[in-house]
Amino acid sequence: MNHCTNCHDHGHVCARNVPIFASLGLDELVEINNLIRSVEYEKGELLFSQGDTGTNLYIVRNGRIKLYTVSADGRQQILRILEPGDFFGELALFQDAPQNCFAEAMEFSQVCLLSRSDMNALLTKKPSVAAALLAAVSARLAQAERFIGDLALKSVEERLVSWLMMEAETGIHRDGEIEISSPLSREELAHLLGTTIETVSRRLNALQAEGLLALQGHRSIIIRDLESLKRILTK
Repeated sequence: MNHCTNCHDHGHVCARNVPIFASLGLDELVEINNLIRSVEYEKGELLFSQGDTGTNLYIVRNGRIKLYTVSADGRQQILRILEPGDFFGELALFQDAPQNCFAEAMEFSQVCLLSRSDMNALLTKKPSVAAALLAAVSARLAQAERFIGDLALKSVEERLVSWLMMEAETGIHRDGEIEISSPLSREELAHLLGTTIETVSRRLNALQAEGLLALQGHRSIIIRDLESLKRILTK
């Protein structure tokens, strides 16, 4: 973990790119910028561990961060993958409770930290930020409920197809096909879907054998028959 020397510039970028600060003007973003501390993390480095005391709002400036839990037998379950502009740790703003997961850098990442006291002062002064934060937290709660439902009720294939459909929304459309460049390794995808890497590989190979997709390397997937994939979810 390294502290950035040019934190003011980093903080300005962080604040400007976070949706909950979208209602603020330039002077207000500069004010937030002066409160932010920017930190660099190497790949595999933990930002915090489950059980740690939460004291900051974290904003991803660049890189990727994964939030995950670990079962008693050592299995990892990824809860969320955070990209630049995403924020996390918001529960620490409202309660003195330990962190309920681990946060780990998936690659070299720069993260901006805003302390609980500074963020709470901002929420008091700027109701628009408080409203945006509440909306973002509500959306995450709805997403978490869907995620829990998928893990409990859907088969591995259905969970995999749901993930493919979500990634297809931002994929490259070309000649009736959709190219997905996944940020996840097969192992990370397995941890996200709550299964094993062997099962993920088998299901991907089966979908390829059926002509619904083509695998290119470890992270690139070409969806060849989107409608047939959709039908898997409506059987």
